[in-house]
Amino acid sequence: MTEKAFRLDFFIAIAALLISALTAGALVYQTRVIADQYAATIWPYLGVNGTLSPNGGALDLDNDGLGPALIESAQLVVDGKNVAGWDSYLHALLKDKETLAYFTQLQTNLLLGKPFSGSVSTDSVGPGTTIRPGDSLTLMKMDLPGAPVATMKRHSIGLKLCYCSLNKSCWTLDTSVKKPSEETQPVAACTMDASIAAAAFRSLSARPRKK
Repeated sequence: MTEKAFRLDFFIAIAALLISALTAGALVYQTRVIADQYAATIWPYLGVNGTLSPNGGALDLDNDGLGPALIESAQLVVDGKNVAGWDSYLHALLKDKETLAYFTQLQTNLLLGKPFSGSVSTDSVGPGTTIRPGDSLTLMKMDLPGAPVATMKRHSIGLKLCYCSLNKSCWTLDTSVKKPSEETQPVAACTMDASIAAAAFRSLSARPRKK
């Protein structure tokens, strides 16, 4: 009788341990599912939107995700080379005779006070930049009537970005490669530390004077 009671207690103890292990496993799984569901509600999704017009173009950084995008690193690539900021892009444009002649004449006209309707603006982005869900950051915009746009289009612009969500999930986006992917790539963490500087003048804008 004692031996049978001992065996029964032994099996009850084993069963209790198994039930406890299954319960703990279920709780861990449930916690992980809840964490994944929460993470999905705050995921950002960055995309680069480039537009062209007869007078220039624009480059926008859009957040189409559900949470804010915390930029950890941003690298500008012009004609296949990493550069510090938009000054390098403008300098690349001025290497072409047609573009140099246009901007030289534009500068002369502005100094003489001649009427002109157009604008050039750039913005910086890097560690510390936050783009809210549904928002867009215009990194560069040109509206230059009469500019040699066909010549300007010869110069390529690419972006290398690394950004994170509020729960430190991180992704990279690289549009500088020959066949850029529309999809961002998940990474364990952002390892590169870089930023894109606005042009020294930051913006150029002139409007016709009122008589």
